Amino acid sequence: MKKILALCAFSSFIFANNIVVNDPYVRQTPPNAKSTAFFLELTNKSNNDIALIKAESSLSDTTEIHDHVMDNGKKMMMQIPQITIKANSSTTLKPGGKHIMALNLNQNITEDTKADLTLYFDDNSTIVIKDIHSKNIMK
Repeated sequence: MKKILALCAFSSFIFANNIVVNDPYVRQTPPNAKSTAFFLELTNKSNNDIALIKAESSLSDTTEIHDHVMDNGKKMMMQIPQITIKANSSTTLKPGGKHIMALNLNQNITEDTKADLTLYFDDNSTIVIKDIHSKNIMK
């Protein structure tokens, strides 16, 4: 049975089952950009590893889990199947590392944008985060 928790992201964290989401935000984009990224911290309060296996966003019809990896001396972004959050620890999704990509955007991401993000985990839990604020991280 899937458990869904929908909370407003105005608070600094969101908790569902064994996962706590801290400080989610979406990157602002220049006009006509085709993609953006979500960043956040995932804390696993359980004694078992839990993996983020899927994400969906209100900003696009295609959302993927990504990481930056070194390939022949070049840093490249690539889709990965999951992000494992180790038992009783945290994983930070941040620029230049693991993150959630929203592709084929249906709008520009400006300072006024509020986004929704749904996270699916391998323990059959789901977290719905509402009204995630945008941040200009290029400043």
